[in-house]
Amino acid sequence: MIDRILILIAFIAASAGVSLSQDKITLIYADSLVGKTINNEQVREAIGNVSLTHNNVKITCNRVVQYYDQNKAELFGNVHVVQDTLSIFAPAATYYGNESKVVCPSGATLTDPKTTLKANYGVYLFNQDLANFRGNVRITDNSTYTITSDELDYYRAVQKSYARGNVKVTNDSSVIYSDNLVYEKLIGISTATGNVRIESDSTVITSRKATYYEFEKKSIAEDSVKIDFLSENAIVYGNYAENYETRNYSFIRGSAQLIQIETKEGKTDTTFIYSDKMESFRNTPEKYTAHDSVRTIRNDFLSVSGSGYYFRDVSGKGGVISLAKDPVVWKENLQVTGDSIFAFFKEDIDDIFINRSAFALQSNAKVEGRYDQISGISMHIKFLMNEINYIQVDTNAASIYYVYDSDYPNGANRSDGEVIKLYFNEDKVDKVNIYGKPKGTYFPEILTKPEELRLLGFRIRSNKPVRLMR
Repeated sequence: MIDRILILIAFIAASAGVSLSQDKITLIYADSLVGKTINNEQVREAIGNVSLTHNNVKITCNRVVQYYDQNKAELFGNVHVVQDTLSIFAPAATYYGNESKVVCPSGATLTDPKTTLKANYGVYLFNQDLANFRGNVRITDNSTYTITSDELDYYRAVQKSYARGNVKVTNDSSVIYSDNLVYEKLIGISTATGNVRIESDSTVITSRKATYYEFEKKSIAEDSVKIDFLSENAIVYGNYAENYETRNYSFIRGSAQLIQIETKEGKTDTTFIYSDKMESFRNTPEKYTAHDSVRTIRNDFLSVSGSGYYFRDVSGKGGVISLAKDPVVWKENLQVTGDSIFAFFKEDIDDIFINRSAFALQSNAKVEGRYDQISGISMHIKFLMNEINYIQVDTNAASIYYVYDSDYPNGANRSDGEVIKLYFNEDKVDKVNIYGKPKGTYFPEILTKPEELRLLGFRIRSNKPVRLMR
């Protein structure tokens, strides 16, 4: 029976003037074969255990309709197309010999060592080693990554994938979502564009464009970047960011903004830090550093400086804000300056320490133009229940504070000494202690000239930061 089919195949081909060369699809075997003419074209239909070849491609299926002139074969039932280590499985397909391609309109599965590609529709170009699959596409290397998308081009020789539409990439350390993605498996690099979202154990990164380095566990994000640090209740925004997952380190630059949220006994405190560049160190203790045009807002605590550092307390409540390079701090009507400033928080602000060139001034809410002042080499401001408890200045201390009688101005006092400690009550100076060569001068109201009562270094700053909306 087999001999007769092979003889029949050769006879039909010879009578049609068709050469069984490698450029033509060749029918090797079938259980039954029928030759006929459709639209003046020689066609043959083979059924049962069909086997065909074309160049180095081997095809098996249940049934084939072969068109001589078009060098085309319509394949039906358990279609299996093989080239070296590549296999394509489909319920139906059309193989085009002139183009060396197979089209699978009813779905296809492509397998290669360590790679499986599935979709509702598939095309494979053998000369280009290119697969174009569409509709519920899924490609995986069976161990480290999976890509799903609406459409995907897969270049088999270089193991490079171009995915489009509802892209999702899952690997052993992250999940990437985007509109488009290029994945280069051999070097472990994914480049995503359009509505990008990268999820890992500790961060969620969103942007318009991102590159993920699988081997380094590193992400580079660009354009409208947002990093959500899951375990720290912190979010960072900017124009460009790099995140190093294994080092727990990130930096972001270009209009960088940090939002740190703390919830304590139903109360929420939020810290906002703005700068040109910001770094995140997420080991213990957690630390953020900000550089260039740094602005900080935490409730009624405001600051500007050239650089800033934010250390979170290991308990997760409060921490330390350290400021340098011409720092200024405001708290309500209090302004503080110095070479460097450290602010300590728990529930609210507890302490402010100023090192070198320390200066504090406080305006009076009811009498305009009068500023209590204190200066020295170093300063400590203590707060209780979010109100000033005392201010202590050490070394070359000087102070000016105004006196009131039932809220009416009643002169001013100037004090000098090695150490001055001002105690406050209801936001006003209540008591003054002077240590080390104390000296004091009282100016009666008639002789008080606020515009002339200024300590060295007096300067009113008006560049308070304001909260930016995202």
